[in-house]
This record gives sequence, C-alpha cells and structure tokens, in this order.
Amino acid sequence: MLSSISLRHMRAFAAIADHGSFTAAATVLGLSTSALTSTIRQFEDVTGAALFDRTTRQVTLTETGERFLPVARRLLGDFEEALGDLDALSKGIGGKIRIAAAPSVLTRILPGVIRGFIAAHPDARLRLDELNAKDVHEAVANNEADFGIAGEWQDLPDINFSPLFSDRFGVLCRPDHPFAQESEIAWSELADQPFVGLGPESGTRAMMAGQGIWAASGGAGDAHRKSNHTVDISPSVTRAAALGVGAAQKALRTADELDRAMDQIARVGKAKSRGAASKSAKASRMAGMSGMSVNAATDPAALLRPVVETSNTITLAAMVAEGVGITVLPELAARIATGAGDLAGAGKLAFVPLCQPTRHRQIGVITRQSKSLSPIARIFLAMVMEQAPKLDLPAAIEWG
Repeated sequence: MLSSISLRHMRAFAAIADHGSFTAAATVLGLSTSALTSTIRQFEDVTGAALFDRTTRQVTLTETGERFLPVARRLLGDFEEALGDLDALSKGIGGKIRIAAAPSVLTRILPGVIRGFIAAHPDARLRLDELNAKDVHEAVANNEADFGIAGEWQDLPDINFSPLFSDRFGVLCRPDHPFAQESEIAWSELADQPFVGLGPESGTRAMMAGQGIWAASGGAGDAHRKSNHTVDISPSVTRAAALGVGAAQKALRTADELDRAMDQIARVGKAKSRGAASKSAKASRMAGMSGMSVNAATDPAALLRPVVETSNTITLAAMVAEGVGITVLPELAARIATGAGDLAGAGKLAFVPLCQPTRHRQIGVITRQSKSLSPIARIFLAMVMEQAPKLDLPAAIEWG
C-alpha cells in the first residue's frame, strides 16, 4: 500500500540519487548497505516503479526516478522546515509570522521595527500582506494572518481591536488651491469641491464617513442632544463608555464636540444672513451648515460626492496632483502617498487639517480572541508597541 511509504524511504531515495552509490548513501545515513537496499526495494515494490538502474559500476536514476526526485526533495524540505518551525516555536525564538496591515503601517511603521527584530531573531520569518481594513479584519478572522494592524472596520465574531495610534484627517490638495493657504479647513467647505476618494472597502473611508464607533443607531434613548442638533450614538458605544472603554468614551466626547461646533456654526450662519452676504465664500459656506439635514450634520463626509473612487492612496494623490479634485486622508496616509508617488517634493501637494468637527483615524492591532499568538509573534508585537512610538514619522501621531 502506498500509505506504507514514509520519510525513511524518501531520505534513502534522495541520498542514493545525490551520491550515486548505495554504499556512500548508506554511510551518510548511518545504515548498512543491505538495510538501505532493502528500503529501496520495498519502495519500488510498493510503487510498482523502478527508481534506479543498477550495474556493478554505478547507480543511475531511471526516467521515473528523475521525475520523482524534485518531488521527494520538496517533501523532505517542507518536512525539515516544519520541524524547524516547531522547535523554534517551542523555544520562542523563531517561526513564521503572518501580518496583514494597512499600507501606511507597512511602509512607515513596521520596517524600522523589523530591522531590529530580524537582527535579534534571525530564525524568524515574516509574511507581510498589504490589505485594506476590511480585508485585514477578515484575514485575521479566517486565520490567514496571525494578527493585523489597520483601522476599525466592523464587529466580527472573535475579533479584538486594540488601539495603537491615531492621526488627524485633512485635505490633500494642489499648492495653487485656495485651501493650501489655510491652517485648517471646515468639513462644510468641501461641499462644492471636485472630490476624489477611497472606495467603501477602505477603513479610512469608513471612519471618515462616520462608520464604526460613529454609526448612528436611530434610537432615541441613546442619542446625545444639544440645542436643535442631534448626534446619534449606537447603544453598544453607550454601554461600552459606561464600562470605561476608552474608544467609546472618546466617541461620546466627540459627539458633544460636534454638537458645540454645530451650535457655533448655526450662530455664525444667522449673523451672516442678517447683513454679511458680501463676506468671504468661506463664511457663507459655514453659514449654510445651519440649514443642513441631521444626517449631513452628524456625518460631514456625507457632503462629499467622489467623481473618482479608488482603493489606492497613491492613485488618489496622483489624481489630486493632476487637478482632478481634492481628497481627504489621514495625515500619515497622505504624507506617505505623496512621498511614495514623488508628489511631495517641490511643493507639489499640500495637506491641511480638517476641523468642525476634528476627526481622527484610529489604527489598532487586530487579533482573534480565541487564538493565542505564537511566542515569536508575541515578541514581535511587543517590539512594535515599544518601538513604533519612537519612530521619526512624517506626520503628527497620537499614540495609544
């Protein structure tokens, strides 16, 4: 039966092929020549194929043996690699780590950490996959990655999200655009601008558009209300905030901040409408916010209507550089996209933070609750948490 074939047969076959002699192969394997001959004879009897042509002077592979040799070597190599991984994992010094992450994390956060990690753990191997937030979460959930580093996406069974850092959303535009001269831009000012943006699969798009912890539930009992403006917060966020979860408490604070901003905008709008119609276009657009629907007020990104959508931030930067439109990105993603596309030099693009409300992208570590990380993966993740905040990054980052 073919099931009786084992690694012992594979090793014997490969050794004879490598040395061209039963005697030499037997010496290398620590066997007697008769034992090795018996092993190969059994191999050939079970498979029904001759693997070697034998003469008194030499041993050569048959055509069947030549075709099978690469397969045998691959199987032996995979087995030896698996054993090495198992030994390394048990000692916590090696093994393979599969990481799925957002582009900005892979290009600016991980390389500096990986350099030191590989130096300290030369037996470790890393697989890095660049994915959008949706695919990062799904890769971890499907056990295709040991852990991920990306933005929040949506609740998936068995998935845990631990905040790592956040950066502020802003406008990316050409230096000759009027926005480039501002220190901050209000979301309301984007309403009449040609816009290019990321597709719905992007975690950046989800956070910008009010998804994740920003999602409105429509439940009156869970709404934060001030003046005539309503910001809806999901019941799960309210419960999490009561339990002291930092991200949820931050969401509630931001909701209050948005309420205050809306009140201020409404007051400005009324003042401008009484006799300041000739003021700047910026003041007029802010005044227009007082007549917005509840949906637009609670979700400023709802004002944006992309003329082009893409899944790639470098493509977005190229569209902006060509004058197709402006875009909105977190600062780190914007800086990296312009740098990677050679669009940051010579003042080719400008990044201006957004306000009213100020909104941040939260990047975190994504793991499975039911599966422990391997020892080497824990070591690497600990190095990320320790060393990443010390990196020299091209953007203002808030860690934790």
